[in-house]
Amino acid sequence: MINDFLKSVAQFSDPRFRKVVLIGVAGALATIVGLWVLIWFGLNSITFFTDGGWLETAVDWLLGIGLTLLVLLLFPAATVLISSLLLDQIADAVEDKHYPTLPDTRPQPIIEALISGVKFALTALALNILILPLLLAGPLYVIAFYGMNGYLLSREYFELVAARRYDARTVEAIRKSRQKKLWIAGVGLTFLMTIPLVNLVAPIIATAFMVHYSVRLGTYVPETA
Repeated sequence: MINDFLKSVAQFSDPRFRKVVLIGVAGALATIVGLWVLIWFGLNSITFFTDGGWLETAVDWLLGIGLTLLVLLLFPAATVLISSLLLDQIADAVEDKHYPTLPDTRPQPIIEALISGVKFALTALALNILILPLLLAGPLYVIAFYGMNGYLLSREYFELVAARRYDARTVEAIRKSRQKKLWIAGVGLTFLMTIPLVNLVAPIIATAFMVHYSVRLGTYVPETA
């Protein structure tokens, strides 16, 4: 597992890896700048006090600074979201370099990907709501957080790469048959997601890692291939 991770990190010299990172960062910066412009335009268009004066100016500046900080805090999430749209390119790059003899990937129907994404989103939402009361329990919440997200991330990234070669029903069956090993990998990915700055490229590392890990588990190529 560690070797799979190291191979994933080492491939950041690949131009396709750097391209996804740059697009993610550039897209997030454009989004942040756009939101910042809208915020200041909105504040300049709204009058909170009819008589204006220093109080109006003070409120505008306080709201502007507060909203700007909020927008900046959204930068990592925006970077991850944009780069996540290009993760198929990361899987392609890993396969081309390390597993060039693999058969071609199958065309994945849009409806299949949509259903899979909705199912995952609803599961993640339900589980996150379920553990919220554990915030009052201190360390117990941390254990639940890593345990739950280990399951969610292992499921998300395994299904992302496995769906390139299997239909949805087969992907689910394979995932369940390897659930314990995938969960352990998912806990490691969860830890990666919590490291500042590293979390900006964590989806890229997670995708590359899961390709390596799935090949090693023997779950990446259909038996009929």
